[in-house]
Amino acid sequence: MVTAPLQQHYPTARRPVCSWCGVGLGMSESPAWQDGFEVTHGICQPCTARVMQELKEPLLDYLDSLGMPVMVIQSDPAVFTANKYACTLLGKERQEIEGSPGGDVLECIHGFEPGGCGNTVHCKTCTIRNTILNTFTTGRSCTAVPAYPDIQFFDKVKTMSIAISTERVGQVVFLRIDEFSDTPGNHGQ
Repeated sequence: MVTAPLQQHYPTARRPVCSWCGVGLGMSESPAWQDGFEVTHGICQPCTARVMQELKEPLLDYLDSLGMPVMVIQSDPAVFTANKYACTLLGKERQEIEGSPGGDVLECIHGFEPGGCGNTVHCKTCTIRNTILNTFTTGRSCTAVPAYPDIQFFDKVKTMSIAISTERVGQVVFLRIDEFSDTPGNHGQ
């Protein structure tokens, strides 16, 4: 016969804490959290950044071994890093890409507007941004999604034909660039 209430043995609420530093995740610290809550584990943003930095070199070796342009996107969604194929395709050094919003990396014309990438009226309908955010939210991969961003090339604006694939891996999304070319009608602009 059970003498203690089941509530004592099977708490109904959980207190998420960072596995690395022990800080509470997503909840304010209050006396209500002191007793009666089961502890679960995740990882906080500062520890995620620290772990990602420590894993960066092995990650870059892995990404470079894929043989295709891949960027690793953080949840904010800024580019954490990119492999050598993505850097070559975009004509940028890795340091220019890391930490930048995706639209800035691609030279999207809307990234030059007030508010910048992710904060303009056009960003709400950006196929690339929405695909990445969908993969973060649902965990579902997307394959060969077509997008047609307007890209700044020196003194010209070109509509590019881009196809991307996304896959969530832990707290990041891998974005593969499957296609990156001019759309018809751009020549001579």
